[in-house]
Amino acid sequence: MSSDALAPTSSPPRDPAEINKLVTEQDDQSFYHHPSWPERWSHPEFVGDFVDNWRKAPWFDQDKRSPRNFLYPKVNSIFPWVYTAESDELWPFAMDKLAKNMDNQINSDLYADNRRKKPKDEEPDGDAERLVMETHKDVIFSDKQFWDRATIEQVRDHFVEYLRASKGEGTGRFEGCLLIDERSLKSIIASSDPLPWLEGERPRLPVKTRGFVGMIDGRYPDNRWKARYTGYMRVDIRSLWHLYRELSRRNMQELCPSEIVPEGLIPFYDSGMGKAQDKEGNFIPTVADRTTRIF
Repeated sequence: MSSDALAPTSSPPRDPAEINKLVTEQDDQSFYHHPSWPERWSHPEFVGDFVDNWRKAPWFDQDKRSPRNFLYPKVNSIFPWVYTAESDELWPFAMDKLAKNMDNQINSDLYADNRRKKPKDEEPDGDAERLVMETHKDVIFSDKQFWDRATIEQVRDHFVEYLRASKGEGTGRFEGCLLIDERSLKSIIASSDPLPWLEGERPRLPVKTRGFVGMIDGRYPDNRWKARYTGYMRVDIRSLWHLYRELSRRNMQELCPSEIVPEGLIPFYDSGMGKAQDKEGNFIPTVADRTTRIF
């Protein structure tokens, strides 16, 4: 990673390992807190008898909607959902676009219900989607002193240390960390703004407009069994919500399309068959592209 891919810091740099020691999560049932946040994470609809209140809400019975299934039954161990990243002065714009894409994905079921709704039908209840979006909070490591030209392995080593400090080992929210370097940052900025899904289908966009982030497997190499699997892949920013949901039941190597990617190329996760990229972010045709649609 080059130095111009890192976010400026407003305070003296701190060793990430020292920050990790300040994590104050006492057990897997406590709400997560990271020292970089000004105050402990909280949400008014996640206190008291919130689960009992949810059972009375219209959205609770809509079990075909993914945000509802995300919220329950694992609420006590997955909030807030987090990721690790780094960036430069374009970071606020990239974060805004990532948030728009994530909200668009979370709302996909709601978009589909609205499209199918008949005039006499009630408006679909979007509270489940709202709760998922409101509980999204980022953990960002960006000190130039520590991350300038850092390798994937160095980031992974720190992430593994972070898992131990935060008691995140064995929980679904900590399967991996996202990495934004100069190439992925530029791809996010250049990508098209998300469009509402129609009838549950994602709008087709030219491949060149895809933004991506890197993802590092925090369990690699202990859980390696796939050929050519290196514990790293790139992820289409329009597929982050799908990936996060899938990681609650499958590990990263099961989802990584490494088996279709020729040696020397980077697996690209798109919630489908997957694709291959070179280091610069160009898509390289694979055997799978001959039998599946490119969207």
